[in-house]
Amino acid sequence: MTKQDIIKEVSLKTGVNKVAVKAVLEEAIETVVDSLENGEPIYIRGLFTLSAVKRAKKTARHIKKGKRLVIPEHYAPHAKFAKGIREKVSKLPIK
Repeated sequence: MTKQDIIKEVSLKTGVNKVAVKAVLEEAIETVVDSLENGEPIYIRGLFTLSAVKRAKKTARHIKKGKRLVIPEHYAPHAKFAKGIREKVSKLPIK
């Protein structure tokens, strides 16, 4: 499902026009990104928790060149989905 698909579905279900739904969705995304940039976790009960986690400095290897690389410590986004969502997804049939 793409962002356009979400906009279309929300518009159909709520009766709000697509332009308004798109504006709200894009502002929500921007707000989430800004919060993560400021180190603030995002909690949306029943959906997920988003946060930035600190990754330690490590040594890796460039596969094609065979050289060792040092990856400095950095932050990476982390998502933990709500228990209800994890349970529903775990029951999906294996294809």
